[in-house]
Amino acid sequence: MTQQIAIITQSYKDDYNECKLLCESIDRFAPELDHFIFVNDEDIKLFQSLCYGRHKVYKKSTILPWFMIRVPIKILGHHFHISPITIPVREWIIQQICKLGVFEVIGDQYEAVFNIDSETVFMKPFNINSWKKEGKYIMYRVEDTNEPSHDEYCQSAKKLLKLPQSLKDIGKFNYMSTPTCFVRENTNLLLHRIKKNSFWKSWKIALCNTYRFSEYYTYGIFTDKELNLKKHYIIEKHLFPLIDISECPDIESFIASMNQSLSDPDTIGVWLQKKNRKALSGKYLSFEKINKVVHQYWNNL
Repeated sequence: MTQQIAIITQSYKDDYNECKLLCESIDRFAPELDHFIFVNDEDIKLFQSLCYGRHKVYKKSTILPWFMIRVPIKILGHHFHISPITIPVREWIIQQICKLGVFEVIGDQYEAVFNIDSETVFMKPFNINSWKKEGKYIMYRVEDTNEPSHDEYCQSAKKLLKLPQSLKDIGKFNYMSTPTCFVRENTNLLLHRIKKNSFWKSWKIALCNTYRFSEYYTYGIFTDKELNLKKHYIIEKHLFPLIDISECPDIESFIASMNQSLSDPDTIGVWLQKKNRKALSGKYLSFEKINKVVHQYWNNL
């Protein structure tokens, strides 16, 4: 069976328009790639319009333990999943568990997946040779400890994996980027390790009972420290540079930021991040304006 790669996106109703734009960009620049979108169960009807061609939409509950129940209302600003054997699990943790569990749903024909946020947009033609060389896939890793919650991510990885290395050694690098590649073989080894170390002998329950962790850090640290970067090679730049929409007061500044990001020949798109949605919502450019600029850029290629 020919090994394949796929794109994985976690999304929800507030990012529907962004996810739709991502799908359009994949159709245009990476039409040969399968794209799997995982959404909250109550959002599945909305996202069915994005289930076409190589895009497939699944409920996150297809990955979660059957006994996890989603609380329908927000508590302290968060949605939670609850169960008799876990702490209340925030949506952010659920999303990370779903990323790690995607191979249960998409099948063994995929050698690797690339996790790409729904606010990401391809702006140049995709070339697998820029993400895979000599049988190895990209892994973002830089010496940077300024990532929010960096120390907690490293501590959680050490505890979940029972790593012998010191926290100082484990905490040397930042692995947070989009896309982040998960190789199926490495992911299976990672989840087996977490399962083996779990009281319940379940990696999902172990992660549900972890208040804060990072799937990217946990995968990166395990692959780096335990697997000696098996099936990966290191990159030190973001292939989808972040553009903080709240820092673009008008279309001209957004276009300038986008053009600057795309001037790097290794850059393939942009990540249209929105920080502090509630406090800064009034500062964001409308999606309609951003969508128009992106399509104009495509048409001028």
